[in-house]
Amino acid sequence: MALGVTGLLLFGMSQLIATDFEAPLVEPPPKVAPIHMPDVKPTVHRQETVSKPQELPPPVTPTTVERTVEPGSIPLDIRPPASTRTKVNTAIISADPLPIYKPAPRYPRRAMARGIEGYVVVEFTISKNGSVKNPRVVGGYDTAGAPTDVFDHSALKAVERFKYRPTVVDGEPVEKHGVRNRISYKLAE
Repeated sequence: MALGVTGLLLFGMSQLIATDFEAPLVEPPPKVAPIHMPDVKPTVHRQETVSKPQELPPPVTPTTVERTVEPGSIPLDIRPPASTRTKVNTAIISADPLPIYKPAPRYPRRAMARGIEGYVVVEFTISKNGSVKNPRVVGGYDTAGAPTDVFDHSALKAVERFKYRPTVVDGEPVEKHGVRNRISYKLAE
């Protein structure tokens, strides 16, 4: 059987060789129009000559100062300040919020891996008890000034832990809306 298969293969190959095989016609490559480069003249930057500086103004003549002083009438009534014996009403005192505790935010791993530095501006409300309410990111930017949100989550987590002495108006603590804080992110060198 092997002898028969070998014989058939030899017969088939001889038939392939015996046929007049012609290669397919090859189309000539497309013609490319000639390229004409315009004449380019080099640009020369010339520096203008520096003009002569302006004339200096004449020097200022010094004025003479009279160093003698005539004694005049100086009041010599020296006594301690008088007490008016009036009490200060503490209910009228007003004060702006004062930060008590501002923990540093955690540097985001994504920003650290990419070497990104920048800052985030956060806006929030300081409540009557000094805690932070409704924090939101106003904007986050990298050092090049391009907007980024890589620091937003970290900044909001830090701001939520801020503590303030609340705003006091007429002796009563009140909420302060629209407080803004800029949180910077810088890699250690």
